[in-house]
Amino acid sequence: MTPVGAEPIAKRNIFVNAHFRIEPCASCPIPGYLIVSPRVPVSSLAELSPDAQAALGATLVAATRAIEAVVQPQRVYCALFAEETRSVHFHLFPRSEWLLLSYSRAHPEDTEISGPRLMDWARRTFRKPITGMHSDETFEKIRTRLTSSMIAG
Repeated sequence: MTPVGAEPIAKRNIFVNAHFRIEPCASCPIPGYLIVSPRVPVSSLAELSPDAQAALGATLVAATRAIEAVVQPQRVYCALFAEETRSVHFHLFPRSEWLLLSYSRAHPEDTEISGPRLMDWARRTFRKPITGMHSDETFEKIRTRLTSSMIAG
């Protein structure tokens, strides 16, 4: 049995508040790629409690700001899903320059950026840790930013 806190950060929550938990995406180790999930599973946003609804925007904004500060992506995509787990969760996906360049090399025929296509490609392509990317360090920095911003805010 692994002691609590000893497992890699990719298997742990980065931040938890009264209504949501924020964790690295387990299936795609792109640094800064976060999943925001309600602590009480729901299959629709309409099922969130009024308090969770009120906290949702601030939670997504704080997580996005932390990604932007630490990873410095060109954009952060936000997508809502409830397919695999059947529970609503948000993907906060950083579109970094290196990622876009990798995609462009793999798909030179795509002259316009399509966020959904890029995200789908990245999720299929990057299933194992990425050489030269320090995901644990990135997620620790995001955790620090989130903790200080949520306490201050």
